[in-house]
Amino acid sequence: MSDTQTGSLTNRGRAAFKLGTLVLLGCTLLFYIAGCLCGMNAGYGKRLWNISDDKWEFTECLYFSAITLTTIGYTDLLGTEQCAVYRDATGRFRWDSNTDAHQQEGYDATGEKLFTDFTAWTRTLTTLVAIIGMSFFLYVIAQVTSFFVEGQYQENAAAKRARKKIRRFTDHMILCGGGRNGCTVLEQAQKDGVDCVVIERDSEVIRDLRQTYPSAACIRQDAMDIEALETAGIDRARGVVAAMPDDRANLVATVTARQLSTSVRIVSRCINSQSQRQLRYAGANSVVNTVELTGLRIASELIRPTVVNFLEIVLGHDDTQDMVISGICLQQKDDGRTLDSLPMDQAQGVEIVAYRRGEIYTFNPTTDALLLTEDELIMLGSRKSISQLAKAIAAEPACPAHVTALEQTPKSSPPAEPEFSTQAEPGDTELQGHFIVCGAGKVGQTIAEELASTRRTCVCIDNDPEALNEFRNALPNVRLIEAEPYSPDTLSKANICNARALTTTLTSDRDNLVVIVTALQANPSIRALSTTADETYHSRLQRAGAEVFYPAKTGGRRMASELLRPTATTVLDRMLAASGTARFEAVIVNRDTELAGMSLAKADLYTRTGLRVLAVREPDREQYIIKPAPETTLTPGTILIVSGPAADITKLIALAGDCA
Repeated sequence: MSDTQTGSLTNRGRAAFKLGTLVLLGCTLLFYIAGCLCGMNAGYGKRLWNISDDKWEFTECLYFSAITLTTIGYTDLLGTEQCAVYRDATGRFRWDSNTDAHQQEGYDATGEKLFTDFTAWTRTLTTLVAIIGMSFFLYVIAQVTSFFVEGQYQENAAAKRARKKIRRFTDHMILCGGGRNGCTVLEQAQKDGVDCVVIERDSEVIRDLRQTYPSAACIRQDAMDIEALETAGIDRARGVVAAMPDDRANLVATVTARQLSTSVRIVSRCINSQSQRQLRYAGANSVVNTVELTGLRIASELIRPTVVNFLEIVLGHDDTQDMVISGICLQQKDDGRTLDSLPMDQAQGVEIVAYRRGEIYTFNPTTDALLLTEDELIMLGSRKSISQLAKAIAAEPACPAHVTALEQTPKSSPPAEPEFSTQAEPGDTELQGHFIVCGAGKVGQTIAEELASTRRTCVCIDNDPEALNEFRNALPNVRLIEAEPYSPDTLSKANICNARALTTTLTSDRDNLVVIVTALQANPSIRALSTTADETYHSRLQRAGAEVFYPAKTGGRRMASELLRPTATTVLDRMLAASGTARFEAVIVNRDTELAGMSLAKADLYTRTGLRVLAVREPDREQYIIKPAPETTLTPGTILIVSGPAADITKLIALAGDCA
C-alpha cells in the first residue's frame, strides 16, 4: 500500500472504527462481568448460565457502554450510581439500585442487613469507561484534524489530479527523482513543451515541485517500483530519466523501466564511473556522469568559452537564438543522391555539419559526396528551416538509378597536429599563461586531464594526501602543490600573477569563496571559475568575481538534452572532445591577419583549410548567422564557428589569428 493510500481519510476512519468497536465490546463485557460479580446477573441464588434472570442484560450493557463512551449519557441505565446487596434473616437477598432494584421471593425486610456494597466499584468502572470514551473521542478528532492540517487531504487531491493528467499524456517524459538535477531536467523539458511525470518519495520535494511546476504531474511513489512506472504511463512515454542521487537506485529504476518497455529511451545519471557499464548493460541508452561532466564543462569554459556559448544555444540551454542540430534520415528514393542535389535553396539558414552512415560520421563533406539509403544528414539551423528542408527532401522525386551504388568511404582525417598554444611546457621552470586547478578530486582531475590533452600547462593545488595520490597516479606529468589552496603563499607559489585562469572545485563552498577572493586580490585580471553545491553561495561567489557552475544544473541540462535532442548530443560529444577526430571550434579574426577585411568567397576557406564555416558572429552582435553568405566580410572581431580535425583548425587559426 502506498504512502498516499495509508494516509487517506478512508483508511484513518477504518482504523478508528476498528479501534472503537473493540473498545465498545470490551466495555460491554466489563459491565456484564460486573453485573455477574455484584449479583445483577449471577450469584446470590442466581445461576451463571441462565440469562433469563439477568438484570444487566447484554444489550443494556452494550447500550450503556455506547452512551457513556460517546459522552452522551442520557441516564444511568444500569444503576451503577447505587448498587448494594442486603440479606434477611432467612438468607434471602435484596438488591438496592437506582434502576434495577429487586428482591428474592419471600424476602423479609424487617431483619435485613447490608451484605455487600458494590457502589464504589460500579462508580469506578463507569468513571473509567467515561475516561476511555473521552480519550477515544479526542483521538478520532485528532486523526481527522491531522489529516487536514498535515496536508494529507491536499496530498490525496493532488495525487488524483496528477493521475488524471497522466491519463491524458502521450509522448511524455518520466523523471525519476525530483532533486536538484531533476529540477533542471524538468525546466528544460517544459521549455521544449514536453509533458512530464515526476516520481519522488520525499513529500517535501513533491510539495515544492507541485508549487514550482504546476503543469507537471508529480506522484509520491518509489521510482524503483513497477507500480510507480506503470502509473506514470511508461507504455506511452517518449523517455525515462533516472536522476536519483544513488547509482543503485538508478540501476534498479533502469532495469525496471527496460523490462516494462523495450522501446522507451532511458537516460540515467551516475556518480561513480564504475557504474556506467552496469547502467548500460541494464538497458540505459545514455549514461551521464555528473562529476566528469562538471569537470569537462569547466575545462571547456577555460579553453573554448565561445564554443561553449554556441553549444549552449544549440542544446536549448540559452534562449537568445533559435538554433538546433537535428538529423534528417534519407529514404530509399534518395539512394545515390549527392549533397549538391539536395534542395538546399528551399530552406534559408541551414548548413550541413556532417552525415552519418551507420556509426561513422563524415564531417565537412564535399558537395559531390554520394549519399545512400538510411544515411542521416546532420543539420545546423533553426527548427523551422530544418523542418522545411526535411519536407522538401521528402517531396523530391526519386533519384535516377545508378548502375553501381558504391558506398563512399569517409575521408580519413590527417593525424592531429599540436594545437596552437602559447602555453609553457610542463618542464619549464617559469610558469606563464598557465591554468591553476584548486582541488584534486574527481572534478579537478577531469579538468586537468582535459587541459593536458590540449597541451595546456596547469598546476593542481590540494592538501588532501589521498586525493593527491590518486591524481598523481592518473596524471603523473601535471605539476602538484600539496598545500592549502586558499593560502596566499600557496597561490603565489603557483605564480598566480602570470596565470591565465583559476578554477576551484573544493567540496566546501566556503573554501571556494576564500580561494576566489584571495586569487582576485593577488591578480585582479585573472579569470576565476568555481563550483558550488549550495545555491545560497551562488550569488556570493558571483559578487566575489567568479563564474559559477552548479553541478546539479549542468548534469540536469545534459540529461534533458540526451532525452530531447539525442542526435545533437551524440554529434557534440564526438566533436567537443579534444581527443576526437573532429570538433567544434570558435576562431576570431584579428587585425593585421590575412583574413581581416576579406570576404568569405575570396578567403575560400574550404579549399585552403578543408573547413566549412557553419556560422559567424559579427562584432557587437549576440546572434550567430548560420550559413553566412559568400559576400560576408570578415571584419576584425568576427567569430567563425567551424568543425573539423585539429590540424585543419590550426591552419585556420594561422590565417585568422586565434581561438575565441
